Amino acid sequence: MMSALQNWFEELSVRERWMVGVAALLAILAVLIFAIILPGMAAIDRAQSALDEAVQRRGRIEATVASALAQRPSGAPSNAANIDMIVTQGAAEKGFDLIQSTNAAPGQMAFRMDQARAPALLAWFNDLEMQGILVNKLTLRGNANGGVTVEAELQQVAR
Repeated sequence: MMSALQNWFEELSVRERWMVGVAALLAILAVLIFAIILPGMAAIDRAQSALDEAVQRRGRIEATVASALAQRPSGAPSNAANIDMIVTQGAAEKGFDLIQSTNAAPGQMAFRMDQARAPALLAWFNDLEMQGILVNKLTLRGNANGGVTVEAELQQVAR
């Protein structure tokens, strides 16, 4: 195949060789531009816009957190009975069933739930945080039905 192509090229006149060479050069340039350079530039543009969106999203999240921290109530007492009452009452209000609940130390509580929906659970943890109860340790395991099994240790902080 290569020898046939070489024989064909040698049989061309000088002018035809120049024309074939220019056509090959233009084909190579077209491949470079349309197959490599333009898709590469488009990928860079997409990455830049994704970065811009992520930076804006981070700013909105930081503003929301700062606003929430500024609005949280202060002066929550920190005894063991209070954290137990707040957590069990909040869990019942949100529809969570605490399977195993223990007070590890004053102002601390550990519990386990076999079934919870992750978005509702995390919203409840956010509510607890607003009340001065922080999550020290959290383990979430996915269930077959789309829920999660939860093991958590909470601590009430004095403000």
